[in-house]
Amino acid sequence: MSNPNGLRHIVRYVTGHNEDDGISVFQTTVDNNPPAREFPDGMKIFDYYLTQGFPVDVAAAKDIRAYEHLIQDPPGIVVPDGSAARIVDLPPAYTSPMHRSMSLNYNFVIEGEVEVLLDSGETRTLKPGDGLVQRAVNHAWRNTSEMKWARITAVVLPVQGFQVRGQEGKMSRGTEGEK
Repeated sequence: MSNPNGLRHIVRYVTGHNEDDGISVFQTTVDNNPPAREFPDGMKIFDYYLTQGFPVDVAAAKDIRAYEHLIQDPPGIVVPDGSAARIVDLPPAYTSPMHRSMSLNYNFVIEGEVEVLLDSGETRTLKPGDGLVQRAVNHAWRNTSEMKWARITAVVLPVQGFQVRGQEGKMSRGTEGEK
């Protein structure tokens, strides 16, 4: 199945254990279609899975209940004391605002070609299979295609406070509560 944007429809499977005998099974209580948030600029973010607490507590499906709670009121970029696995669809010629999230992100390009821009002026172009470890820096994303959508994954983990040149690292304006 495809979407109007030409990208493949996303399907997500969540595993667990059968309560009767403890064997591995696919969960049937979690929808295979992760919820998506669409933004006025065309970007679309799928909240693939969100967790609360470290280490994650999977006993008695506590993580699933935490996920269900988190998607009812989606957090900003970072889940405090948790993690977020997301898929982000970027429209043709899209450029995000320059922003900093107080997070360590593992980002991978799945489809298309995406340029990452740093506030230093440096850039890198990422193609399918390429990745970026984004360590709480000011950055922006740009879909380099004028015609095709691009898709990236992002695994987001919160970071401790830090200082850069004597200044406290902070989220950029507009990203802290961004939903």
